[in-house]
This record gives sequence, structure tokens and C-alpha cells, in this order.
Amino acid sequence: MGSRVFWVTVLVFSVLSCQDSGEPPLVAEEILQLNPEASQVVFNMQHHMDSEGVRRAYVEADTAYYLENQSLVELRVLKVTFYDSNGAEASILTSKEGTYDWGTGDMTAKVDVVVQNSKGERIETTVLNYNRIRDRLWSDEPTRMIRADGTIIEGTAFESDSRMEVIELTSATMVRPGSQQPEREP
Repeated sequence: MGSRVFWVTVLVFSVLSCQDSGEPPLVAEEILQLNPEASQVVFNMQHHMDSEGVRRAYVEADTAYYLENQSLVELRVLKVTFYDSNGAEASILTSKEGTYDWGTGDMTAKVDVVVQNSKGERIETTVLNYNRIRDRLWSDEPTRMIRADGTIIEGTAFESDSRMEVIELTSATMVRPGSQQPEREP
């Protein structure tokens, strides 16, 4: 009879300890320290962007900090896949950090930014901006473009569309494969 009373007591205390105390659950202190302004933290975020029923971009991030008061999402370790007007993959952007404005759909990528198109052309810079309405990528920071044939073009800034069909570099110099001499880009 004594063991039965013991198990009933254990069961009662177990049930009581599982009841809701009315207090919200505590978030790990480490997560709060990452971005104390965030109203929500999401791991392995995935977000589809479309326009008129056509897929335009797909955003993935290791971590997303939602700043509701500012309509912004701070992203860490991000990848954005851009699509052409038919919905086919056109280019991929990667960076270590970024900020997405969910009101406008605009974005800024920072730290080790790389954009590569389906032709194998690649843009490297430290900060890249994206304007959704104009479908414009640009940077006012030093930029390096590596063409599919290995030609390197360096400039002080660049502008392109998200598909990288027309790429303009400012104050561009070019180094052809096998050459060490920079040439002024026409």
C-alpha cells in the first residue's frame, strides 16, 4: 500500500508541475543577446516573393530577426534566388548579413556579397542594394566582376538588374586571363 501512495503522490506532483503558470515561457538568454530589438527570431527562414502570380525571388536565411516597429527583418547567412519573367532561375545572391524591408520588398546585403548569374558571371562586393520595383541591384562600394572566361573587371561601383543581363561598372579596369596588366574598360 505504501508504494501505491508514493506513485499517486509522484503523479499528482507531476501533473501540477506541468500546469501553465500564466507566465510566458522564457527565451534563452543567448538568443535575446543576438538582437535585443527583435520581436521575433526565426531560424531557417524561407520567404517567397512573387508579383502578379510569377515567382520573382526566394529568400533563405539561417536566422531572421523581425523588427516589427521598423518593418524590417535582419538576416544572417542569406541566400536569395532571383527568377526571370518566366519564373526560371536567373541569379543567386549570397552574403553573411542583410536587411529586408517587408513593406517595400527592398533589401541590402552586407559582408562577402556575391551574385552569380546562370551564364557563370559573378559580382563580388561588400554592400549590395536591391530595389524590387525597379528590379535594380547596385553598390557604391568597390566591386569585382568575374566573367565566365575568367576576365576580371574591377570598378568603384556597379549597377545591374537582378538577372545580371546588363551590368555597368564605374571606373572599370579589366585584367584578361593570362595577363597581369590592367586595361581601362571602354
